Amino acid sequence: MPPSEAAKKAAKKAAKKAVKKGAKKSAHHHEGPRHEGKDLRRAYEHLGRLRAMESLLASGAAAQIKLLTELAEVSLQAEDAKSAADLLRAGEHLAFGTLAIKAAERKLSEALEAVLHAEYEHLVDKAAEHWERHAGERPEELEYVYASMAASAETAYQNGAYRRALEFARGVEALAHVRGGGAMRLEEGEPAKKPKRLKG
Repeated sequence: MPPSEAAKKAAKKAAKKAVKKGAKKSAHHHEGPRHEGKDLRRAYEHLGRLRAMESLLASGAAAQIKLLTELAEVSLQAEDAKSAADLLRAGEHLAFGTLAIKAAERKLSEALEAVLHAEYEHLVDKAAEHWERHAGERPEELEYVYASMAASAETAYQNGAYRRALEFARGVEALAHVRGGGAMRLEEGEPAKKPKRLKG
């Protein structure tokens, strides 16, 4: 067999093996006690960072983070550590976004601006796709926080405040992974008040 043919055959075999391995890995990605432990650890770490920042936050952001924290506690009670971790991750990005500068960032290279634009578009598109896929499964107050953070991300992006925009966009993407369903309710028959909307 010519060397080129042997190389092609070996590459094809390796690709098949990688696909099989990837499929097997993804099938078990969200299963088992190991993954649940990872989500619990993530929730713990995100909450710690939020607690460290809470005194620095304005009232509007603080109210939204309080809501996300309460929903995360409800998720943990329902043994949904993944949703809890994603809610707290969203809160963390919301906090960092609020603390980031509002002014346009100057003197960025064309290469950096290009990758920042690409990342922002990727996050927003990914968030919209996941959010629509599970539309109607989340409580109304969470939908409000999602819409508020998405609007803040777009305002910051249009103003050239890219660090702020990317933090809000990452928060929106995190919220899009939360499903919640019927288990995620703060008080049965008593919906939470809508928190103040973020500015810019």
